[in-house]
Amino acid sequence: MHTSDTPENYYAILGVPIDADNDTLKRAYRQLARRYHPDLAGPEGALQMKRINRAYSVLNDAEQRHKYDTIIGGVVDLRGTTRPRVRPRRFEQPVEEEFEGLSIFSTKGPFRTGVSLRSNVGVISALNGRQTNTHELLIVGGSFDGKGTLWQIAHNTVKGQPISFEIDPEATVESLRELRLSEAGSLLAGWGRLSLHVWDTHSGQRLWSYPLEQRAVSAPYSIDMALSVEADGTRQAHMALPLLPTDIKAPRAWGVRGTDIQRQNLGKGPELSAPPLPCLEENIEQRSFWAIRLRALSYDARRLLTLSCAQVAGNSHQVVIARRWDLTTQNRSKVLRPQIIDSLEVGNCEECAPPYIASFDARLAIFTYQGNKLRICDIASGTYSELPTGAMGSSARLAISPDCQLLAVAREDSEISEGVIDIWSLATGQLVQKLYHPWQISALNFTDHYLLVALTDGTIHIWNQ
Repeated sequence: MHTSDTPENYYAILGVPIDADNDTLKRAYRQLARRYHPDLAGPEGALQMKRINRAYSVLNDAEQRHKYDTIIGGVVDLRGTTRPRVRPRRFEQPVEEEFEGLSIFSTKGPFRTGVSLRSNVGVISALNGRQTNTHELLIVGGSFDGKGTLWQIAHNTVKGQPISFEIDPEATVESLRELRLSEAGSLLAGWGRLSLHVWDTHSGQRLWSYPLEQRAVSAPYSIDMALSVEADGTRQAHMALPLLPTDIKAPRAWGVRGTDIQRQNLGKGPELSAPPLPCLEENIEQRSFWAIRLRALSYDARRLLTLSCAQVAGNSHQVVIARRWDLTTQNRSKVLRPQIIDSLEVGNCEECAPPYIASFDARLAIFTYQGNKLRICDIASGTYSELPTGAMGSSARLAISPDCQLLAVAREDSEISEGVIDIWSLATGQLVQKLYHPWQISALNFTDHYLLVALTDGTIHIWNQ
C-alpha cells in the first residue's frame, strides 16, 4: 500500500462520497481514467493513474473496502463520518468493454492484458509458469510462509480448482523464494535458504525434500534446479548447489568457491542417490578469493552458468567472471568431468549487484551494474552490452523471455516506478513497452508467450504476447 505513515483517502482520490455504490465508483473511475491514462495524458499522468487504480481496486471489492474502512476510520477524514455503516448487498454488473482492464494498462507494444488470479496464500514471493503440450498454461505461486497454489488455465479461463502445496509444516520460518516447473509441468521444485522441495503438480504431494543448512546458501539465486522425466518414466531432480567439502572441518565458506552438481532419482528416499559432480572455480587449496554469486542450470541440465567475484593476477580490484560449463563431457574412462567452455570478465565486483538472472539456455547473465544500468553478458560470444534502465532498487525484479528477445524490468526504486514494468528488446537495446499496475510487484516470470506479474495485493496478472 502507500508508503507514507498516513494512509491515502481513496474516496477523495476518486472524488466520491463514502457511501458510493458500484455504479458511482465506475463512473468516477472511467472519467479519471480518460483524463490521466498515459496514452492520453502522457507519462506525467502515470503516477496519478496508479493512485486512481489503487483506490478503485480497493473500493470496488466489497471485502477489501470493508477492511479499508475499518482501518482508515479515525485516521483519515472521511468527510465527517467514521462510524461503521450498513452497506446493502451489491451485485456484480457487466463490465463495459471500454472500461474493462483500465486498472491494469500499458503503452502500445507487444503485450496485452489477460487473465487475473487471486491468491489465497498472501503475498507471492516466487512465481513460475509453463505451457503444456495440450496448450494449457500452468501457473504456480509460492508465499513467504512456504505455501503455494497451482492454477491451470485454458482459453483464458481457470480450469478446475487450484491445487495447493506446501513445504514441511514443521519448517515454520522457511519461505519459497524460487519455483521451477518441469517441461511437461508434472513436477514442481521450490526452495528458500534452508531447504529445497519437489512436488507432484497433479496432487500437490511433496515427493522429496533436502536440507540446505550445511551449504553456504547466501541467496535464492545461489542455487538452481531443473526437473526431468526420462523415457523410462524415471523422475529426476538436477541441482546446482554450493560445494560441500568432503572434509567436514573445512571452512563452510569454501562452499562459495565451487558447485556440486547433484542428480536425485525421486522416490529413492531422502538421501541423495548419486555422488556429487564438482565444478571448482579454482583449486580450493589456493587462497585466491572466489565467491560464486549466481548459479544457473540450463533447462535441460546440460550446462551450468556461474557468476563469480574473484581476485585475479595483475588486477588490484576483484572482478566479475561469468562462466559456462559443459556438464556432459567425459574423460577417457567415460567418467563425467565438467569443463569450462566459455569464460568472460564483465566488470568490477564492487559495481555488480542483484538482481541476478540467467537465460533458459545458460548463455546470458544479467545483473545491475553501477546502480543505474543493467549489464547483459553473452558468455558464449564473449561480449556484453548495457541497458540504461535508471536506478535499480533493492526490490527490483527481472525476467527474460525464453527466446532471449525481451527483458522485463520492474525497478521499484520509487513511487513513480512502483508497479511499472519496462519491456526492453535485447536485440536492439530499445524500450518497447511500459506496463502499469496499481500495486508494488512482488514476483515476475516469463513463460513462453506470457509475462506473469504478482502484486503485493495478492493478485497475479497475465500479460499475453
